[in-house]
Amino acid sequence: MVGKDGQVSGWRRVGQLLFSPGKVFPALAAQHWLKPALLLVGLNLLLAGIIAPKTAAFAAWLVKQGAAQVPPEKLAEVQALAPKAAVSGLFVGALVVPWVTWVAVAALLQLFAALSAREASFGALFTVAVYGYLPVFLRTVIANLLFLVTPLENLTMRSQLSLAVFLPPQKSFLYFFLANCSPFTWWSLVLWGVGGAAVMKARPGTVTAYLFALWLLLALALAGLSSLAPAPPGV
Repeated sequence: MVGKDGQVSGWRRVGQLLFSPGKVFPALAAQHWLKPALLLVGLNLLLAGIIAPKTAAFAAWLVKQGAAQVPPEKLAEVQALAPKAAVSGLFVGALVVPWVTWVAVAALLQLFAALSAREASFGALFTVAVYGYLPVFLRTVIANLLFLVTPLENLTMRSQLSLAVFLPPQKSFLYFFLANCSPFTWWSLVLWGVGGAAVMKARPGTVTAYLFALWLLLALALAGLSSLAPAPPGV
């Protein structure tokens, strides 16, 4: 009975974190980040293992579609290596991307604290970064489910749960910018802002606006670089 009550309490806390972060972040920020971080990374690797076979098949399909651009003497080698490289990259990304994100967010929050002359430990801000990552993780879950049910020939048409869904795939600055505009990313930015503000005892709106401004600069830069890169197959 105690375990069942604890489970309900845990789910309630997740709900509060997602929808009423101001109520739970003061307590969460005082906890250590290791357990939730390892849990999220472990689930990320599990998801990667689930979609690995289709990722390999998709890589092989892409090579087949672009066979005319590969020298005939290297085609067999590329066909053999592409699926392995795609799966390896999938697992490396599942392992590394969360940690890089958490370190970057905690560092940016620490920079805000320094610029505003506020006290905040990096450990507490790292805990905020880990817990605030939950909407991004939810996006990963949904995107992987869509990946599993979408036919191979339609996978290049996906917009990764972003505002780019309102445009046909194209090689344009606007399309790539909208592809970076994910409601799940914005959701995490809000959580990081509220959590960082709780640790620094600052106004949540100020910290959140700071993070959104940095995200906007990054999204514009990535859109510019993507619009200059060669178009992928199917776009």
